[in-house]
Amino acid sequence: MTDQATRVVPAGWYQDPAAPDQVRWWNGVAWTEHVRDKPIPSRTAAIEAAPVEEATVQEATEQRIADVREWEGLLGVSNSEHAVITGAPASSGPAAHGGRTAHRTATGSAWLIALTPLLALALGIVAAYVYFYVAATAIVFVVAAAVPYLLAILWAIGDGRALKARGFTPPSAAFALLTALGYLIARRVRVPGSGALVMLLVVGVLAFGSLPVAALLGQLQGLANALKIQSTISADYISHGQAVSVSCPAFVDASTPGTFYTCDATTAIGTVRQVWVSIDGTDGRFSYALAI
Repeated sequence: MTDQATRVVPAGWYQDPAAPDQVRWWNGVAWTEHVRDKPIPSRTAAIEAAPVEEATVQEATEQRIADVREWEGLLGVSNSEHAVITGAPASSGPAAHGGRTAHRTATGSAWLIALTPLLALALGIVAAYVYFYVAATAIVFVVAAAVPYLLAILWAIGDGRALKARGFTPPSAAFALLTALGYLIARRVRVPGSGALVMLLVVGVLAFGSLPVAALLGQLQGLANALKIQSTISADYISHGQAVSVSCPAFVDASTPGTFYTCDATTAIGTVRQVWVSIDGTDGRFSYALAI
């Protein structure tokens, strides 16, 4: 039996912390709304709100059960209210009550941590757009990677506070430095419930597993060609002073020979000129020219 288990206070009538002339019902987990005037029973051990510290824990527990039942007889409390002490002994802290465990350990912060792969994918897409269409600087990818990482650390701190408030011993938020997956694995070791960990794995597989699958099936070739065209035209016209920025559509058929579409080139004076783009071959060959 763990040291935590020996300190579980069984259900019963105890001195009301808010009123010295009353007793309040403790259900084994928390104070309830049931209060009574303090009676004088024929016999009772000193009823304390402090944890059990006797060496013979079993004897002390049996004595408390007998005392609780005597109080119930005096005050007419239903037996259903002491299910905590008539059921299985507590062995894993305040959450060891059957199907309620997973619900009690689930927190909003844990679910947010589980969704970080989806957030990372969304920010990665935004970063790619900014890189190819706004500013070709690697800092956008650093920011896109740092935001979900830092948020996972903050959410881990919030999750730990919520678990402590419920009487659990959470893992250190420092585990989030090993990524969201590292924290949720450590969390599962310390507290019951695998919901957040399972969701993170599922979301991660769906978010990032779909990209290589689509690439293997050739579904990303058109996008890759469109980005290559965008990069080539931008580098050419910007380096020669013909434009300060070039914007081409990303989702376009850039793989089929004979396909024709236009891009927008913004000049130094703010005017926008069209760029004609022609797909010349299945091997990625293309040609382009500024519209007259």
